[in-house]
Amino acid sequence: MNKDKKSLLIFYAITLAVSLVLEILYIVYPENPLWVALLMWVPGAVGIVCAKVFYPEEKLIKIFKKINPVYVILAILIPLVYLVASYLIAWGALGDPANGNPTVNFALFVPVLLGCILTAAGEEIGWRGFAYPVLKRACGPVWAVLINGFVWGIWHLPMILGGVYQAQVSPVYGVISFLIEIMLIAVVLCWLRGASGSVLPAILLHAIHNMVDQAYLQPMSTNATTPYFAGEQGMITIAICALIAAGIVIWNRKGKPAQKS
Repeated sequence: MNKDKKSLLIFYAITLAVSLVLEILYIVYPENPLWVALLMWVPGAVGIVCAKVFYPEEKLIKIFKKINPVYVILAILIPLVYLVASYLIAWGALGDPANGNPTVNFALFVPVLLGCILTAAGEEIGWRGFAYPVLKRACGPVWAVLINGFVWGIWHLPMILGGVYQAQVSPVYGVISFLIEIMLIAVVLCWLRGASGSVLPAILLHAIHNMVDQAYLQPMSTNATTPYFAGEQGMITIAICALIAAGIVIWNRKGKPAQKS
């Protein structure tokens, strides 16, 4: 077994095992948000250690490096497009939201954003910072994106099935739709990581996604069927994400922008 495959096996085995323990704790004690914060940093912590152990001479996890600001702008705009558009369409069709949700506090925008960036960094340093470039070397760009997205999706499933995360829809539909959407978003995240040469745009997209969906648009929804159409399991959101992912694939086939790994 070569070094890349060995490091990936160890990364995924430790990440999934430790994460499962924290996910069980969160299912049993859902009132404690500490489990979620710790959970989201498991991939990043394991990725950092694996990078140091297996690739000590290589700057594998690239965060603070000069990047084209276009990728930062795209990282902010893309989740706004697929989330805001899908919620507006769903709300218009369903007459939702019927009334404002007093728990949605826009005055806390900055601390909520900073918290989302901090936790999203934990995931992205692991999934896209470490795992994606190693996967790309080990099995090529297509399989790298597919494996990266699928394992990322599987990582969330205990919380979904345990009823503590995105549990507003039926379990079967919820699992299938979530896996489809998260693999489509993984296409965007891996592209941003490769094209920019840094994991920072992926962190920003992930953070904006979590904040906009989970802190604002989802709590503002009052119709019980809205999650079937908008959000991380919504059919409209999936359709928009599919169009964005397809656009990225077509763009890459034309040879630009070049992947920097």
